[in-house]
Formats: sequence, structure tokens, C-alpha cells
Amino acid sequence: MLRILLQTLKILTIAAMAVLVLAGGARILAFATDLTRPEGVGQAVQVTIVEDEPEAELAGRLAGAGLIRSTALFEGQLRFGGVELKPGTYTLRKGMSSPQIIDRITGKAPEETPEPVEEQRSFSITVPEGWRIEQIAEEYAANDGEGGFDGFMAAVAEVDRSQYDFLADLPADLPLEGYLFPDTYTFSATDPGRNVAAMLANFGNKYDQEMRNRTGEMGLSIHQVVTLASLVEKEAAVADERPIIADVYISRWEEGWELEADPTVQYVLGKPGDWWPELSGEDLFVDSPYNLYQNTGLPPGPIANPGLGSLQGVLEPANTDYMFFVAKQDGSDEHAFAVTKEEQDENVAEYLNGEGG
Repeated sequence: MLRILLQTLKILTIAAMAVLVLAGGARILAFATDLTRPEGVGQAVQVTIVEDEPEAELAGRLAGAGLIRSTALFEGQLRFGGVELKPGTYTLRKGMSSPQIIDRITGKAPEETPEPVEEQRSFSITVPEGWRIEQIAEEYAANDGEGGFDGFMAAVAEVDRSQYDFLADLPADLPLEGYLFPDTYTFSATDPGRNVAAMLANFGNKYDQEMRNRTGEMGLSIHQVVTLASLVEKEAAVADERPIIADVYISRWEEGWELEADPTVQYVLGKPGDWWPELSGEDLFVDSPYNLYQNTGLPPGPIANPGLGSLQGVLEPANTDYMFFVAKQDGSDEHAFAVTKEEQDENVAEYLNGEGG
């Protein structure tokens, strides 16, 4: 009887130890699995397996890529599992178990089918010198840019101006008029903010250190130069006249005269479909700080986006005694310049009133 009891106790003890071993093994396996699985589950990682790559080296690369946590455990699974690696490039994902990774890099599991990448739509656009921001926005919308006109204008308004040192003197209540550099661009059709950033970066590159030095030598700010250049851009259709027109504006400004620039009034009265309207005599009395028939000095800011030629014209103006000019309106796009008011009146009579011989 005693012998039977001892045998029963022995069997129960062995069974209990077996249960403990199995439970412990399961716990160890769970711990090992947890060690080999990283954070960032689901993130895809491209891994290339090279010919005859040592297990330790591969385990180290996988750990470095965030695919496993324990190199020792993974290396052991490769070495003692009789795994034969298959050279190639594989898509693995963080959170895959070690067996899943091994099946993928040995060819036992099929390679993941890559998800189709949405094509980024884009289009080429040429922004002419002298366009105002709204005209650029219209062109963006005409090319089916996402968000249309309003989307582009919103992107302009949302620019972090602190990222661009050349905007330091631009008043916060003024738009980025003058700083969206005219050029040919490949615009994103889905991200107007990227397009605005590209134009601003282009301005920063074009307005180089030499131009900045010259700006300082003239006692001007970049904002004043760009503002003057925008006036020159809208007045001068002939490149050779840009430095002359710039000289006239600077001279009148220094004398405290009204600059009497028609484009500043057009800027105030412009509207969709007619951003640069023909002016009447009555228009010259419109109440606006931009109206340089009624105000001395410069307008609050640029009225258009000038090109490099107009910027250079302001920084290197001609040395003349001219204080006036008037468009000849004879199809040449040229202007007649004058030193005195009497000479100006004669030019006006000849070219505008048709009183010339």
C-alpha cells in the first residue's frame, strides 16, 4: 500500500514538473518573440540580402533597420534552423515575427506587392514680368491646380515670412506682391504652398549678395527697391529705358514730388478680367495710398512682381536730369523724356493730344 502511494506521488510530481516546464517554455517563447519584434508596426522597410552574408551581419542590419530587437535570438534562429538565405531585395514590415521575416527572405513567402504610388500632377507655367499675384493665381487655377484661385491666394497668405530674410521690411498687412519671382516653373497641381515657396526661393537666389550690397550703398531697403522696380516694370516695355525711368522716379522721390505713376492707380482699380484697366481723368483722384498722383513718396508696397532687369535698373539707374516722361503711343513702346515741365507739356501735346507736326 505504501509502495503504491509513493509511486502515485512520484507520477504526480513528474506531471507537475512537466506542466511547469511547458509553462515556462511558453513564457520564454513569448518573451523571445517580444524581444524580436520592434516598435512602429506596419512600417515598410526595404532590405537587400547579399550572397553569402553572415548571419550576424544580417541580424545586425535588421536590428539597425528597426525590424528586430534581439540580434542574438534572430541569429540563432537562422543558424540552428538550417535556413538558406535567398539573395535579393525584400519588402519587410516592422512588427513581422522572426519566422515571417525568415520565410520572406528565403523565398518561402511571396514578396509583398507594392502599393501603387499616386502620381503627383504637375504642369509648366511661365510667369511674365509684371504680373500681380492674382494673375498667377488665375493661371494656377486655369491649369486645374487643386484649390483653384482661392487655394493659391491662401497659400500666399499663409507663408511663414520669418523664413525669408528679404521679407524683413515688408509690412505684415501687405501681400507678397513683388516677391514671387517671374520665371518658368514646374508647378505642383496639388500643393500651391510648394509653388509659392519655389517662387520666393527663386527671388532669394536672384537678389544676390552683390545686389544686397548695392541696396545698402544706396541707403535703401530691399522693400523700397522692389517697390520702385515694380513701378519700372509696369512702365518700361523697352529694356534700355528701365534705368532711365528708374532714375526719373528716384529723382522725383528725392525732390518730394508726386511720382504720378499710372500703374499705381491701375493696381488699385484692377479687378478680375481687367487687372490693369485703362484710366480716365477721374480715376487719378481715387482715394488710396497707392495713388501716386495724390500722394508723395513711394506706395506702401510693390504693385507687381518685377523681373531682374527692373531690379537692376533701380540699383544702377541712369544719370540724367530727366524729371518727366510720357509714353509715345506710336507702337514703339518707347517714352519721351523731359527735364522741365515745359518740355513735358510739349511731349504730351505731341504724343497724347496729336498736336505734333
